[in-house]
Amino acid sequence: MGEIDQPAVGTIAVIDCDVAILDAIRLVLEDRGWNVRTYATGEEFLADFDSYTPVCIILEPNLPGHSGADVVQSVAGRPGHIPIIGLTAWPDSLVTIAAANSGLQVMLTKPVTRDKLVHEVQAAIAIVIG
Repeated sequence: MGEIDQPAVGTIAVIDCDVAILDAIRLVLEDRGWNVRTYATGEEFLADFDSYTPVCIILEPNLPGHSGADVVQSVAGRPGHIPIIGLTAWPDSLVTIAAANSGLQVMLTKPVTRDKLVHEVQAAIAIVIG
């Protein structure tokens, strides 16, 4: 898969209740030059969301507490467009479907390759920055 030629600029938020997934994604994205903030719950992310504007959000829709759909709706209520990439092991769950219908840019299924993840992040950001 070809790389999109753009510098890695900005901060990406990653929300997943699996710490190993958070660490793996953080390492992949930091290796490409992005700053990364990780969150184990939607509530943690939303509590920090006022302090910065991520260039992209990677979100597990099946979160404890605030679901992925809740997070998507909260982000959509803010000015500007922040692309949100869904990443789940349960693509057919009702929560995942609700999040996808709430405005996800793309839905990826775990496990996802490093190249696919980086490509989708770059593509999502490219749409916003033109």
